[in-house]
Amino acid sequence: MHSADAENRVWTPSTEEDKAKIRQQMNRLLGTSHFKNSRRYPLLFRFIVEEALEGRGQFLKERLLGVQVFDRPADYDTASDPIVRVTIAEIRKRIAQYYHEEAHDSELRIELLPGSYVPEFRLSKEAGADIHHAPDRFSMAEDAQTTEPAAVQGLSQSSAVPLVRSSRKLRSFRWLKIVVVFASAVFVLLGAGLLWRWTHPSALDELWAPLLAKHQTVTFCLPVMSNSGEAMAAAAGILVQGRAPASGHSNAPVPPYSQAAPNSTFLALEILGENTVFSDTLATVRISDYLAAHNHDSSLRLNTFTTLDDLRQGPVILIGGLDNQWTLRALAPLRYRFAGTAEEQFWIIDTKRPEMKDWRLDLKVPLSDVQRDYAIIARIHDQSTGQVEIIVAGIGMTGTSAAGEFLVDPVQIAELRRRVGAGFRDRDFEAVLSTDVVNGIAGSPRILTVSVQ
Repeated sequence: MHSADAENRVWTPSTEEDKAKIRQQMNRLLGTSHFKNSRRYPLLFRFIVEEALEGRGQFLKERLLGVQVFDRPADYDTASDPIVRVTIAEIRKRIAQYYHEEAHDSELRIELLPGSYVPEFRLSKEAGADIHHAPDRFSMAEDAQTTEPAAVQGLSQSSAVPLVRSSRKLRSFRWLKIVVVFASAVFVLLGAGLLWRWTHPSALDELWAPLLAKHQTVTFCLPVMSNSGEAMAAAAGILVQGRAPASGHSNAPVPPYSQAAPNSTFLALEILGENTVFSDTLATVRISDYLAAHNHDSSLRLNTFTTLDDLRQGPVILIGGLDNQWTLRALAPLRYRFAGTAEEQFWIIDTKRPEMKDWRLDLKVPLSDVQRDYAIIARIHDQSTGQVEIIVAGIGMTGTSAAGEFLVDPVQIAELRRRVGAGFRDRDFEAVLSTDVVNGIAGSPRILTVSVQ
């Protein structure tokens, strides 16, 4: 009989054959959907595994990984550039998701414990079963029972029976005490955990608390594909030839939805009218799943069918940037906004440094040539609606997708809370994100700058 210790024992591969097994398991993980759509995660995962196999695990530190894997300079500031910590956290999460699937129970395990950059290797259940162990307490109990008759054989049958019964009662009473103590400890720990969580909410809880406090239905406002970003912006009076308005919300009318005329056909609506970009939908699903997990209802609306009165009914999440007039309207009084034209490029403008155009994207280039996208996220109290709004807006579709992933990632939001500072739960803020793009797929987003209202 083998114990759980065998399955949890850290295994140090000592031969080339052992190392080959580790590499085979590593490649099995990298070939799954958890890793194959990313460039950054496999790169770092493979590096730390190979270093550990070569006996250099003790040298795996944050700065070394930043320099060796991500080409950072030797003196780069790890506090302001947490790329290693964020990537390691994602790798750790994806490894856990892989081994959570029952089909992988019998496989060799590669694990990455919190607070460490050194992977650990653990034997599979089958391998653990072959390890020799000391007899467990059940085997010892059986041995004791086999010797008990010899100890009492001198007693008469009438005196041995009460002795056995008394012994059984004593063991039952002891087990009852153990169960009661164990149950009490569990309840105390659960109560302490709930109290700790109530007095020390996570950054993710604090981010969403203003939207969820009133238990109202949260409305997602998504853009439709048929609207040109520049045309939408110009019609809304928010972007005109790359210039943002001087201040305040635009009072220009919302662009009409031409396909929504009463005599429109179903075919016109299906072809042009009600299609949404996949990345916008993906961002919406990620956030709506989080809301559902916290027992909050949500509803979906298309931007062209949404009125200001609709936005006054409850908390709102605005999806999309250049193609959603409500997003552009909400961003108008903020520090960071969208600017540009389709003929040239679009960029995120810093109104305090309007000459800076580092965060830009040319939407005309082939998707395979795009290497980086940018996005704006914000949480604001909109005075015109009286509601809390979350903005999830990329220049391109990959930016919006990355922003949606960012807003439900506890590690990323913890870093956001650190940058916003005290009062994170209730303060309005705006942040600019960057994400690497490979063949139209967004990588892990990172914070470039934060503005607190």
